Amino acid sequence: MLYSLNHWLMLKSFILSKQYFIFDAFGTLFKTSNFDEALQNLVGAKANSLVETWRTKQLQYTWLYNQMGTYLPFDEITEKALDYSLKTHQLKDNGVSELLLPIYYSPRLTSGAKSLLEELKRLNKTATILSNGTPKMLSNGIVQTDLKALIYKAISVDTIKIYKPDPQVYQMALDELQADKSNCLFFSSNQWDVAGASSFGLDAVWVNQYQQVKEPLPYGQVWEVQQLSQILKFLV
Repeated sequence: MLYSLNHWLMLKSFILSKQYFIFDAFGTLFKTSNFDEALQNLVGAKANSLVETWRTKQLQYTWLYNQMGTYLPFDEITEKALDYSLKTHQLKDNGVSELLLPIYYSPRLTSGAKSLLEELKRLNKTATILSNGTPKMLSNGIVQTDLKALIYKAISVDTIKIYKPDPQVYQMALDELQADKSNCLFFSSNQWDVAGASSFGLDAVWVNQYQQVKEPLPYGQVWEVQQLSQILKFLV
């Protein structure tokens, strides 16, 4: 992405003015797609379709639980979504759960994530996670990826038992950080999450890793990048 000098300086000043950098976890900081070949060995040509159904249902269930005013922890929703997906594709488990579910407890970092967090730490910025994941999922992920010294706090929706993109979730993050909207920058690879956060009033960065088409959702101020590493050039 090319910028004029004035635009580049404006963005640099804008980003450096923020104190709180709030990151979605799964898909944004943590990879959730490091199993392709192994999964194909188990289910063959149905691998991509199985994962797509699983991820779609995983999200749908969180939204439906919100609408119905009930709550089920994200790890249980993830298991139920996978079970449904296996049945839909007429597949027996045969090791699929053992392969896929640990991704949410033993993740790997996305490209550029650690370098960005290290630079934020150097600049005395506050990096925080805000996630649908359970506290145990987030704690395990932080330990597994060696981020303990770089993440100030991991905030889970489990605290209020409401899923993103409900505005109460983003308000919870501000309350936990004792921060003002104007002093925060929110990052997510999910369009619906970026729409939710920016509509709430947070400046947001959409990490569009897969070059998706922008959906017609309500947005506030959103800046689009393809990788977290692109933020680094505005911090140095």
